[in-house]
Amino acid sequence: MSVQSRNSFVHQPHSLATPATPKLTLSARMAAMLVLWRGRIEARRYLAELDARSLRDAGISPAAAAYECGRPFWQKMGTLR
Repeated sequence: MSVQSRNSFVHQPHSLATPATPKLTLSARMAAMLVLWRGRIEARRYLAELDARSLRDAGISPAAAAYECGRPFWQKMGTLR
């Protein structure tokens, strides 16, 4: 690869940049937030139902699972590892 071709490749404008997303309405943002919160509630309930063997197979310690299950739904899910 010549220096000229390398420089033209490296200094290309960001063609992979994502286009600007349209602003969502308040009701659309609230609906998306409710869906996200519901997903967190379901994920934490499912995690609470797992037995020690399933947790061990997934590489999750029982203490990490118990801590995550005790967190409120509005907080992000942790790493569990």
